[in-house]
Amino acid sequence: MGKGNEGGADEALVAAVCPDLPTIIVFDLDDCLWTPEMHELSGLPSISVEGPLDPNDNESELGTVGMKVPSRRRGRSGGGGFDWGGYNNDSEEIVELYPGARLVLRELATNPKYRDVIIAVASTSLEPSYSRACLKGIEIVEGVTMRDMISHAQIGRSGNLTSEKTSHFQLIHEESGGVPYQEMLFFDDCNWGDHVGTLNDKFGVVGVRTPQGLRFEDFEHGLEKYRLQRR
Repeated sequence: MGKGNEGGADEALVAAVCPDLPTIIVFDLDDCLWTPEMHELSGLPSISVEGPLDPNDNESELGTVGMKVPSRRRGRSGGGGFDWGGYNNDSEEIVELYPGARLVLRELATNPKYRDVIIAVASTSLEPSYSRACLKGIEIVEGVTMRDMISHAQIGRSGNLTSEKTSHFQLIHEESGGVPYQEMLFFDDCNWGDHVGTLNDKFGVVGVRTPQGLRFEDFEHGLEKYRLQRR
């Protein structure tokens, strides 16, 4: 699973049993893994929101399941200033994973089958600092954040990155030591452009569109699509 993998006989056994897994799985962020989109937020999401880490079990371990933008509602005291971090109001801005996305990331984090699969993200976020704050804060399993799982994070559309995700994949390809594009699997909502189609046409990347946010069945479909294309 992404960063911090340890070698050994178990990995060799898993690799032998699961030869059709992609070398790298790349995820989009906004509207694929989480909602809302970063440009919709009024500020940096800096407050941790606690909840059950397993969306199917309300009794599961608690952890940071979302990141909240400090509230700028006027305080009730009548004086100046703001009510920072006020909870229980309808205008709260909380970035949370889609339930299916959380299940997928938990599967990648806990199933030995995926121990050697590299995790990356490719996002054209207009607010990269907001995205990175969410990656750093949101936990998948107890003590493991999204950032802990990710080996390559190409976020934004400045410098070497553009609004075309071919630029993001070129950097992932380079950073990974030249992993072939054909050994990558990509998930993207494609609500603002067909990044999946473009990357397949240009580089041969296998991709799955997730216009309703990543669902577990999308993940399973992507693995099967990758397996069939590799044969």
